[in-house]
Amino acid sequence: MEEHLHRYNVRTILFSIIIWEVLFWLTFFGLYYYLIEQVEAFRIEHREFLWLLLIIPIYILGYLLRIGWKNKVMKKLADQRLLPYLTLPVSSVKSFWKFFFFRNALAFLILALANPQYGKGSQKAVSEGIEIMIALDISNSMRALDLDPKRDRLRVAKMAIEQLLNELHGDKVGLVLFAGDAFVHLPLTIDYGAAKLFLATVQPEMISNQGTAVGMAIETSMKSFDFDNGVNKSIIIISDGEDHQGNALSQAKSAQEQGVVINTVGMGKPVGTPFPDYKNGRMVGLKKDSQGNTVTTKLNEKMLLDIAKAGGGVYTAAQGAYVDLRGILSSVRGIDKTEMDSKLYTDYKDHFQWFLALGLICLILEILVSEKRSGLIHKLQKI
Repeated sequence: MEEHLHRYNVRTILFSIIIWEVLFWLTFFGLYYYLIEQVEAFRIEHREFLWLLLIIPIYILGYLLRIGWKNKVMKKLADQRLLPYLTLPVSSVKSFWKFFFFRNALAFLILALANPQYGKGSQKAVSEGIEIMIALDISNSMRALDLDPKRDRLRVAKMAIEQLLNELHGDKVGLVLFAGDAFVHLPLTIDYGAAKLFLATVQPEMISNQGTAVGMAIETSMKSFDFDNGVNKSIIIISDGEDHQGNALSQAKSAQEQGVVINTVGMGKPVGTPFPDYKNGRMVGLKKDSQGNTVTTKLNEKMLLDIAKAGGGVYTAAQGAYVDLRGILSSVRGIDKTEMDSKLYTDYKDHFQWFLALGLICLILEILVSEKRSGLIHKLQKI
């Protein structure tokens, strides 16, 4: 008769766990999304620690296996008539509460490690600068190794852009990639660290339509600007200048008429050179045309000079693996700077202590709660 008093009601415990887990995770993800996406002043200092929440499902599985094992052991231990003399009656409700407090202690302590923070106030950071769109040629001809036998034109160009980012202060920068087409790879930002990360991912395979559409690159860069904000603007084109569409000069003149200064950087040498051909990311030889002739590429310096002249800027050419950016930087710095402001939340206040306190309270309650069935309830159930 009393066998059930010495065993755990697994169904009841499992049902209670499922109810709580559904409520907990729905609340957690709902609040997390709202605070991260909608509350500008909120942030979590160490988001990587949130992965530790995966410990909770593992703990739940271990707990269920433990009480299931205890039930099996109790059934094999002795005849049900002897159980009251060998073991103490257990409470499934108390066992669940003991689990509940320890499980939530884990959750709160992990959240304390992640350290939710809230900005104490906003500060208007005023900076002066301009908006710069860098248009980078990623056509296949940029794979040529005429500048440096160890680095192709594209790699040298990326190094030049990194150098340029190191010299900028307070200016917004964006990145347009072009070949036969053009697209915005990085919208205008003042986060130079993010710009370098985006730059590192650039590969010729990002545009399947080959060619060198310089005019389209200028047009795409112009569309990326907000001409209502009153901020002065510039475009820097980095290319070998082999324009295959022929509208680059008209686009440059149109941009200059709208107050946008265009500077150009020439990549390559004016002498024709072959360049590698890649298939599925592997070099398969030199690029050949449909007749089997080796294709060569050379720097079209006149085109880039004309574009810079039409755009009111300057032209510079790469010399080996080095690009002298002094002329470009002088041109950019010569443009009147415009005040640009952004709202920053500073002096974030830590709130880990609230979760640490809740975690410690749950641990104390877990210690205080016993799985032993209450004596009064046990007597009432025997009547």
